[in-house]
Amino acid sequence: MRAIYKIGLVLISVSMASCQSSTKKNTEYKETIGIESSAEVEAPTIDLELYFQSALDGNIGPVEEAIKQGVDIEVRDQNNYTALMLAAYNGHHHIIKLLLDKGAQIDAKENLNRTALMFASTGPFVQAVELLIQSGAEVNAFDNHENWTPVMFAAGEGQLEVVKLLIANGADLSMLDTDGESSLDFAKSKGHTEVAAYLQTQMK
Repeated sequence: MRAIYKIGLVLISVSMASCQSSTKKNTEYKETIGIESSAEVEAPTIDLELYFQSALDGNIGPVEEAIKQGVDIEVRDQNNYTALMLAAYNGHHHIIKLLLDKGAQIDAKENLNRTALMFASTGPFVQAVELLIQSGAEVNAFDNHENWTPVMFAAGEGQLEVVKLLIANGADLSMLDTDGESSLDFAKSKGHTEVAAYLQTQMK
């Protein structure tokens, strides 16, 4: 099996480097992604780089401040990541909850069709995964890279408790990626024997 594609910190570092300068106006950022704003009213200055970085780092204050200033919850950086995806990657459930409460799209997708639940499933973030599932995240969503699902990400990273939670909420263990491999294959190939043993007990 090909090595699990790391969806993480390489992508994140590129994402942060390519954000708009913190001195630019929110209206300017919106123009770069095709959103027009009224010429009569100048939007408040919103530090989007700080907003994205704070979501990634779990620093809720600047995220709350950006929301208060009217940031578009669905605004994306130049690599197509939302704040919800960044918060989910590091399991910051308090920021995930804040963003969802403010209307963030739970199953929004980036360029590889990966969702916040997929990001959260790569780490030991049971609380974040549970929150996303309870809020309606699609448990059996798959990306357009190799048809990986949340439980495949969790199995490949050896996240037993996340695997259990996903299965308890309907994760389909019969799904295969484009190489014809299952979550069980992911766990075995990465040497996660405990996860593999558990998956075998759940296979029908």
